[in-house]
Amino acid sequence: MSEKPTWTLLLIDPSAMSRATLKRQLEYYGYAVCDADSGRDGVGLFQQRHREIDLVILDMGINDVPGANALQVLQKIRPDTKVVLITDQTLADGRSLPQGVAGVLKKPVRTDRLLAVVGKGLGRT
Repeated sequence: MSEKPTWTLLLIDPSAMSRATLKRQLEYYGYAVCDADSGRDGVGLFQQRHREIDLVILDMGINDVPGANALQVLQKIRPDTKVVLITDQTLADGRSLPQGVAGVLKKPVRTDRLLAVVGKGLGRT
């Protein structure tokens, strides 16, 4: 796509293959994506660029810090941060999501679900 992206996303995913696939999909649909392979790197990137990041996609399987801790740190830096969680576990239906979490994606992530949940998180529903 040739037009300039309107939304900037931060993708934090420890799997190089998964991260590359998700980034490629999101960029194809016009999103600007910065990415990190660990919770520490993701939080560091968010500290530097939090004013321009519209939404964070956080894989709960990050290895260096628990995903829930990374989520809390991101929200401490900017309380209105919108986050989409990725997990390989099934979450019970009806379970309330933490404040600021726009949705949860289960691995493997389908493109249509990814775009729907990201759109919802950005208020584009």
